Amino acid sequence: MGKIAAVFGATGLVGSELVSQLINNEAYHKIVIFNRRTQNYESPKIKEIILEDQDFINTELELTADDLFCCVGTTKKKAGARINYERVDVGIPVWLAKTAKKNGIEKLLIISSVGANRKSRTFYLHTKGYMEQAVLKYKSQGVYFFRPSLLLGNRNEPRYAEMLGQKLMQLSGFLMIGKLKKYKAIPASVVAKAMQKVAKENYTKHFFESNELWDLAKK
Repeated sequence: MGKIAAVFGATGLVGSELVSQLINNEAYHKIVIFNRRTQNYESPKIKEIILEDQDFINTELELTADDLFCCVGTTKKKAGARINYERVDVGIPVWLAKTAKKNGIEKLLIISSVGANRKSRTFYLHTKGYMEQAVLKYKSQGVYFFRPSLLLGNRNEPRYAEMLGQKLMQLSGFLMIGKLKKYKAIPASVVAKAMQKVAKENYTKHFFESNELWDLAKK
C-alpha cells in the first residue's frame, strides 16, 4: 500500500499544482486535504476536511500521514493587520510542526521564500526566516523548507504586482546564471515536483534554494 499525503494550502499556486501531481503519483494512495471551503475534488484518492473553526491553530489535530505538505501563504493586503499575516505565515507552519511531532508524521515539507532570513529588514523575508527557525524548535528531523524565487503560474485570485514581476522576470531570466540563478522565476509545477522528490528520499539538510529545486524536479 502506498503512502498518505496531507496538504495545507491546497488552493494556492503551489498547493493546487501539488495536489494535481499527487493524484497522479502512484507512491500515494490517499491525499488528505484541509480547506476552509469545499473544492469538490473528483479523485477517489482525496479526502477533504473542512476547517470550520477560525482558531484551529490553537486546537490539537489527530492526523495519520506519512508526508505533510505546507503550502500556505498570504499577503499583507489580504491579511490586513500584521498579526493576521503572521498567524498564517508563521502560526500555521508552527502548528503543523507540533502536529507532525505529536502524530509521528515522518516528513514535514514547507514552502518558504528565497532570501528568507530572520535578520532581514524586509518584513516578508524576516517573517519567513522567523517561521523557519520557529518550526525547527518543535520538529528538527524530517523538516524541509523550500525557498522558491518568484513563482510562475496562474492563481485563482490575481496578484497584479506579482503578475508584473512575473513578466519582468521572464524577460530577464536568461541573465540569471551563476550566483543569480536562485533568483530566477520558477514555475509552481517545478516546486511541486521538487517537494515530492524530497519526500521520497532521506535528506539530511533542511533548506533547498530555488536553483536546487530545478535540479530536484528533473530527477
